[in-house]
Amino acid sequence: MAVSFVSIEAKETFHWATEHGWFGERITIPTAFAPDMSWKGIEEIRFAPGMFKPLKPDFFSYAFVFSLEPESDLSAKRIQEQILIYYKGLSSQVSKGKGRKVDVSKFSMELVPEKKLNIIPAQADKSSSYIGTLHWVEPFATGRAQTLRFEIQAWKNDDRNRAYVFVCVSPQKTDAPIWKKLRGIGRKFRVSNDE
Repeated sequence: MAVSFVSIEAKETFHWATEHGWFGERITIPTAFAPDMSWKGIEEIRFAPGMFKPLKPDFFSYAFVFSLEPESDLSAKRIQEQILIYYKGLSSQVSKGKGRKVDVSKFSMELVPEKKLNIIPAQADKSSSYIGTLHWVEPFATGRAQTLRFEIQAWKNDDRNRAYVFVCVSPQKTDAPIWKKLRGIGRKFRVSNDE
């Protein structure tokens, strides 16, 4: 079964400072491939140009934001849990669509607080920062074990009545050039009402 991504309407617009060649999509949360997620809302993603090209230095590198119901639990434990559920479902469904079976019970994610993240969006007032590592099987291009690194910013916005989780992801070491681009995207990210 192939994963399908469905565009949905939202009452907010996400502004991304991405370069030429980046591309994206918007999907509902919980997703069709991870229905066990307890968070509800939308996800918008921006993929690096080499996202699905294993030989490129920006392979599987991207940024995304979850815009969630205001009462969503943004604790480190819940963020770790929800992201792990998301990636287990993604790998399982995409692998199945390619005729492969993957043992998602072996996937693991570590998440720790980080005070000095350099991706903080301007609107992320009173936010929490985390760094994480996910051990999983990349299903789209290689079907092989992969370690993903995460930099995560989570905050609630009472004026917008929403909770946000902004995430930068890449398998590259955190001093690789792609991380400079991802952090720049994070710092310039903003949300506005639909016009």
